[in-house]
Amino acid sequence: MKSSKCNIKSLAILTLFSLMLLATFSYETKGYNGNVKVWLMLYLREYGTDIPINNVSISATISSVWGDLQGGPRLTDDYGGTTVFLGEFINKSSLAPPRLTQLTITDNYTLIKVNDIFLEEIRFAAVYASNQVKYTNLQIRINQENIGEDVFFKVNCWALKSKVVNISDSDPVTGERSIISVKPAIKISSGATEKNIYESYYLAPLNYEIQIAPVDAVKYPYPSLRILIDENTSFINWMYYAAKFYREKEISSINKEINWFSSTGLLLIREIEEQGVLENLLKRSLDFYRRKEYNAALNGMRLFNSRAADLKRWLSNLKISAIVSAVSVGLLAYGMASIFSNFIFEEPAESKKRLTTKTILFASLVLTFSFTNPASKIACAIIIEKAINAPVPTIDALTVLIGTFVISAFIYLLMTLASLRRGSITDLAVQLGIRSFKRRPFRTILTLVTIIIVVSSSILFINISVARETRIKKSWPGTGISCIVLEADPYSTGLSKYDVEWIERQEWCKNVSYIETVKKLDYSGENMISRISLIQVAKESPQTVDIIFIDPAFMDEYYNLSKYVRGFWKEFSAGEKVILLPTSYDVAIGEYVTLKVDETLITITGMGAEHLGSRSLGSFRVVGKFDQSQLLEFERLDGTLLFEKNHGPAQASFALSPTVLLPIGSIKDPSVAISEITVIMEQNFDPADIAREVAYSFGVPVVANKNGLAALVIWSLEISIAGFIPYLIPLFIAGLMIYVTMASIYEERRRELFTLATLGLDPKNTFLTFIIETLLFGLMGTFIGFFGSYILVILISHLASLFGGAFPASYANWSVFTVFVALFTGVIMVFLGGYIPSMRAQGLSLMGRVKTRELLGELITEGDKVIFTLPIRETVQNSELLYNYVKETLGKIPRSLIDQHSIKGEIRGDGSFDVSFVAMGSGQRVFIPCELKGVRDKEILTLTIEVSASYREYEQIRRVLRDLEAHMIGFSTWRDMQLKMKIVREAPKKQKTVDEILDEIRSIIEQIKDFSKKLRILESQKGKLTEEIYNEFRQKYLGMLDEKFKTLRSVTIGLEPYSEQIQEEIKKINVEIERITVAYNLGEISEEEYIKICSPLQNRLTMLKSKLKELEEIFEFLKKPMGII
Repeated sequence: MKSSKCNIKSLAILTLFSLMLLATFSYETKGYNGNVKVWLMLYLREYGTDIPINNVSISATISSVWGDLQGGPRLTDDYGGTTVFLGEFINKSSLAPPRLTQLTITDNYTLIKVNDIFLEEIRFAAVYASNQVKYTNLQIRINQENIGEDVFFKVNCWALKSKVVNISDSDPVTGERSIISVKPAIKISSGATEKNIYESYYLAPLNYEIQIAPVDAVKYPYPSLRILIDENTSFINWMYYAAKFYREKEISSINKEINWFSSTGLLLIREIEEQGVLENLLKRSLDFYRRKEYNAALNGMRLFNSRAADLKRWLSNLKISAIVSAVSVGLLAYGMASIFSNFIFEEPAESKKRLTTKTILFASLVLTFSFTNPASKIACAIIIEKAINAPVPTIDALTVLIGTFVISAFIYLLMTLASLRRGSITDLAVQLGIRSFKRRPFRTILTLVTIIIVVSSSILFINISVARETRIKKSWPGTGISCIVLEADPYSTGLSKYDVEWIERQEWCKNVSYIETVKKLDYSGENMISRISLIQVAKESPQTVDIIFIDPAFMDEYYNLSKYVRGFWKEFSAGEKVILLPTSYDVAIGEYVTLKVDETLITITGMGAEHLGSRSLGSFRVVGKFDQSQLLEFERLDGTLLFEKNHGPAQASFALSPTVLLPIGSIKDPSVAISEITVIMEQNFDPADIAREVAYSFGVPVVANKNGLAALVIWSLEISIAGFIPYLIPLFIAGLMIYVTMASIYEERRRELFTLATLGLDPKNTFLTFIIETLLFGLMGTFIGFFGSYILVILISHLASLFGGAFPASYANWSVFTVFVALFTGVIMVFLGGYIPSMRAQGLSLMGRVKTRELLGELITEGDKVIFTLPIRETVQNSELLYNYVKETLGKIPRSLIDQHSIKGEIRGDGSFDVSFVAMGSGQRVFIPCELKGVRDKEILTLTIEVSASYREYEQIRRVLRDLEAHMIGFSTWRDMQLKMKIVREAPKKQKTVDEILDEIRSIIEQIKDFSKKLRILESQKGKLTEEIYNEFRQKYLGMLDEKFKTLRSVTIGLEPYSEQIQEEIKKINVEIERITVAYNLGEISEEEYIKICSPLQNRLTMLKSKLKELEEIFEFLKKPMGII
């Protein structure tokens, strides 16, 4: 009862609350006759002053409970207001308030605010046309007032008089159009009449701050900009503002990265210089944006992005190189600690001392390197960054300690795991080598000192570096004029006239000129346009020609071209429609010729072509002629031919077609591009230095010419090795010394090696022992030379700084390349020096045998098969082990020898098995089907390989069989690792009779058949069982089958001799019965005696035949494959 009262009370409270909400948020109207009259009251004022705006046409659309109601257009009165009757409707109520959705205003007014909402705070659409602005999708909530049967929608608007402002609104990096939103201004669509694709016109309110922001802040990460519009505002260069922000962000990012590297002590001279050039490149692009030269600015920004991405990638590669260097040095430190600890504490009883020494020495070397080498500091910082997932702004001692601990622990664990797979012969060779060192200390010291000197000097004098810089690629005799020449590829973006103007404004530019050509190829996405320049004289057919545009004033000043022209040279001026022709054309001066281009569109992907036709470039008046053979001898200011075909990517080809000369500016066409720019240098400026900066900034090859020498400067990434060639002679001498040392060791141990070879020492192990002893020399010398020279340079540098001297330690010389140099000079060189004595030691242990056995009499032909017997014998009890070993080994053989997918096999109950596969000859051109069989001979299994007899004469069949034999020969070692022996002492078991054995065999066979039957039943129900249950029972019965077969094989051992014994006894009984039958037939014995003698023999014969049949059934059962029993 109490619960019921509570529920009623809760329901009443909920109902009352709902009615209160309805009264609060519903807009109910009451009419006397059930209808209401709806009015729109709209007031327009000037923002900031609240002065009414009169005589302005305005209309609005209201979204209400009665739908979308259109009001106006109406003119505002003297008070800035207008009242519009929207209609009479049936009285309704709604929880949704009315909203202003559309508004149209005339006389170039821009809406600033509606009620309490500023337009820059909401999303809307607006269109300007015919002196009026139409706003849509406003969705602004308005006030509603109910008075009697009238409903009034009240809208208060504030606006400002506006003017048209031009704004550059494209992405300053990619050039993508219209990526900004300008509020509360309205974009004016100019349609096809738009002249500049990077600018747009906006109707902006006067004396008001407009907000310019990207439409997508994630895609275009530029900050918003607020600008006050006044009477003098006509253009807003937003692209310049955004490009300036982009420059500051990118340069700051690069500065931060470079400063972080520099804080470790790493020298980044080239990178800092490149950073300065990048700043100049951005400064040039900003200058272009400021001057509204958008195409040139975008070209510069694209080049900056490419160069900056390369620099960032390079800095990222420096981090990877630092990690590799730190790990490499750590591995060297571990190797040095291991060898020296083994050298000091050789005996096994001193293992604890050896481990302690190795750990202390390893930690000391790694810590020394980590605290003094920039690469190790960088690696430590990167490891900490990855661990905490946050940047490390400064590299302090704690960061280095933690990073060093992680690197050292990783290396120690890695080398410990690697040592687990180390062969015992390796430990023996190391021990023998260390004892040899101690046996001849003077020789050891002399050899080590030689290697140390070689390694240390190679680290100090051989410098391998990867440099990204402008380099002089080649040089040749030039002229005495100080200048640079930019060689552009007009097929790509190339150079523009804006670049020429920028160069002209530089302080190092005295004079500048350029040459233009018609692009023969023009790429556009997956398409390519091929062009052929044509000239048409009067009514004649067009002829192929090469068109070159030159600067007349520059060519006359520096090449005296007017001297070689016959005609009116003074009329040949820039921008004029005039032309110079070769004397081979029969055209009078003063006549007109027509130039054309014939274009063909080529689709690169489809390899198709479409002829676009010819289009005219204009008619040109002939003002002069020249001898083309004379122009061939013109030398450019850098000493090369001015009009040589292969000099520049777009120079004229006099050998293929005639050339005509036009002044620059005479044709404005997309097919015309700049092919080269020549800059005359001011005094006190080195052309080579300017060429380096220009080659990087413009991304084109630059020729620098001064004092009769010209050089081609390009930007490239190159790997340089300095000082290696002069170092080859001492390296060769050190290698000879190692050879002499190892040869003397060989002579000392010659008798010992011969004795070990007699006792069966493996020749491979002999070679391995000798070569490891050789490498011990190299490794010890490399370790001491590497770390010793490093520590010595650091000590000398610190001592020099204490005494006021200068001896800078070039840490760049100790990097991953240094490790490579040290290993090459200290290990590989030693290996080469000791290789011949090691081979002599191996040859001694062979004792006259050939290193590779030849198969001469081992191949036996039986019918259409060639049989090769492997030297493996195994008992039947281990047949499954042998079968598994064969399949496992075949699976590990390289794919170049065996097709892994062709391996198939089956094992039988008696232990015999067959495994088929396909072997491949040299180059995988010949496929040889092979069958490896485990043949049972009584209680022994023999392995044989059978191939078709047609391959017997194949020249590489012996190599294939020998390789297979080499892989199979390790069965005994593998078997011993698989078997576990258990010695049990127990009383001898009672010897079983043959009948007891046969009874046991019958029982085992029945059990095998029963298990096989259950497996077949389980297989038939596979679809009804879950995979887990199916696998559980299947594995259970397969295991039981396997155990029963093993037991059956063990029990049946010895039955074959018993079967032969029964057959022999049957023969004897048959002979005896035959003898008695003959005697009976001849009457020598009576019938009673015949029956008395033959009856037991017949019974015995029947019993023996029954047993023989049973044995044959058992043998037949065992010969079946285990999978089909």
